[in-house]
Amino acid sequence: MADMAREKYLSLYIGNHGKQDGIEDYITLITKLLAKRDVRVKASSAYDPHAVNLVIDEFTNYVENHRIAAFKKAHLKSPIVLVLTEFAVRKWGVESFNHFGGPFNAAAIALFDVYLRLVRDDFGKVGVGSVVRLLCYSPLLALQMLIDALRFFFGMLVRRRVPHRSIKFLQTYHQTIYFHMRYLGLKACLRYADAIVTSHESVIDGFARESGAHGQPLQFFGVLYPELEERVVIDKLMVGKKLFMEITGSITRYRQSWIERINRQLTALGLHNVFGYCASLPFSLVASSKPFERGAYSLHPPQTRTWPYSSPTRIFRALSVDHNLPVLTRHFRQNPIEDVCFVLENKMSIVELYEMYGDRVRLTQFIEPRLKSYNEIVVARNDALVERLRGLIDSQGLAG
Repeated sequence: MADMAREKYLSLYIGNHGKQDGIEDYITLITKLLAKRDVRVKASSAYDPHAVNLVIDEFTNYVENHRIAAFKKAHLKSPIVLVLTEFAVRKWGVESFNHFGGPFNAAAIALFDVYLRLVRDDFGKVGVGSVVRLLCYSPLLALQMLIDALRFFFGMLVRRRVPHRSIKFLQTYHQTIYFHMRYLGLKACLRYADAIVTSHESVIDGFARESGAHGQPLQFFGVLYPELEERVVIDKLMVGKKLFMEITGSITRYRQSWIERINRQLTALGLHNVFGYCASLPFSLVASSKPFERGAYSLHPPQTRTWPYSSPTRIFRALSVDHNLPVLTRHFRQNPIEDVCFVLENKMSIVELYEMYGDRVRLTQFIEPRLKSYNEIVVARNDALVERLRGLIDSQGLAG
C-alpha cells in the first residue's frame, strides 16, 4: 500500500456505465494520454479513496448516484474529476442535453423534468421554475395526447395494430427522456466534483457557473485532445479500403440529403462506375466481427443543418481506428482536428478525392503536414491539462 501511495496514478471509475461499448474510445484516450506523461490509469468499478477518481459522465443510475454521494461524504479529501461529454442546450425555455428539437420535445422535457424529480430523490427537488414550465407547456402536451389518442382510435377502426398512446409517447421521446435523465443526474452530481474536464471546447459553456465540492466554483482543467500517431496514421490510411465514402451513426434527414447530393455528383461526373456511391453502415454491422468492405473516406456531416458542434471523437476514430480519411461538409473551427480533414466545397472536391485515392504521394502530402500541426497544438494543451491533474494528485500526497 505504501508503494501505491507514492505512485502517480488516477483511478478511472467505470461503475456508472452499464457496459464499456460507449466509452471504449474515452478509456483508451485517457489511458494513453496520461501514460505518455508517466501517470498510470487504473480502470476500476470501485471508487478509490487513495487516488484522484476520474468519472466519465453517465448519471442515470439511481444506485450509482447514491454511491458517488456516499463516497464523497465518507472521503471529503479524495478528489473527483468528472469528464463531461454532452452539450447542455437551452431552447424553447427548457434546458437539457443535446436539446435541438422543437416545441414538442421541449414539452416532453418539461413534463419529465417534474416527474423524474418527484419519483427520484437523486435528481434534486422540484423547483418553482420546473412547475411553471410544465404549466406553460400543458396545452401542447394535451394536444400531443389528443393526436396520439386519435391515431390509436382510427387504428382500431381499421383493425391495424397501433401502440397505446402512452407507449407511443414514450417511444417517440425515448432519446429525449434519456438525455434529460443524464442532464439531471450530472447537475445533481456536480456538487461532488472537485474539477471537470471536457471532450469538446463548447461543453464547458453549460457548466461554467456551477459549484462543485464544498460549495467551491468548479475548476475547469481543460479539454481532452486525442493525440495521433503520425507514422501509424499515414502508413495505415486507406490501406485495403474501397473507393467510396462511408457514413456511420444515425442517418438523419439532413445526413441523407448529403448522401444523395454526393451520389448525384458522382453520377453527373461519370465517376460512379469507379468511385462507389456513398453508403451508410449500420452500427450493428460496424460493431460485428463479420468482414465487410470499408470506405477509403468517411463522411461527417452534422446531424441537422443548424447543428452547432463538430464531432472530434468521430474524426479521431476514423483516422486511428477505421483508417479512412474524414471528409467534412462544414468546418466549425472549434477543434484543431477539423484541420486534418478534407472539406467538401463543390463537385470538384469529388474529383480531388478520386485522384488522391490512386496517388499515395499526393495523399501523404495532404495529410502529413496537417497531422504534424495538429499534434503540436494538442500536445501543448494536453501537457497543461495533465499538469493540473498532477497538481491535484500531489496536493493529496498521492504522488512520490
